[in-house]
Amino acid sequence: MLSNVASASRAILSKGLMNKPIGENLDAPNLYAVLTMIAFAFLLPVSLLIETPGAIKTAVDAAVSGGTSLSSLTMISVLSGVYYYLYNEVAFLALNAVAPVTHAVGNTIKRVVIILASVVVFGNQLTPLGAAGSAIAIFGTLLYSLAKNHFK
Repeated sequence: MLSNVASASRAILSKGLMNKPIGENLDAPNLYAVLTMIAFAFLLPVSLLIETPGAIKTAVDAAVSGGTSLSSLTMISVLSGVYYYLYNEVAFLALNAVAPVTHAVGNTIKRVVIILASVVVFGNQLTPLGAAGSAIAIFGTLLYSLAKNHFK
């Protein structure tokens, strides 16, 4: 729930910035890049306090002793970061094209689709709470669509 609120808040605030001319080249991808750099600068000291370099070294050593090569671990970590950055940049491009509420509704449905795909592909069990949350998300999307069409 907190993740949905944070994502929707970021979308609304970012959309507000996208609609204002702030500079010569501050389009959606560049805005996302700037926000990412600012977030990195703010969160790096906090993350190093929470996960100290010693703890990070211990985790890397445990992965290497478990059979993962250091080069493989590095490649997986770098690719994970690059893919996540690109995923969020595409989300910003989508946000630039639609209203923040539409984007938030799409993001909620995307999460339901991922949950259902994990049930089908990986055979994960869907808990009653997960099923209820998915049903609420789908019903909320239906209501949003009906309201949007009604008030056009």
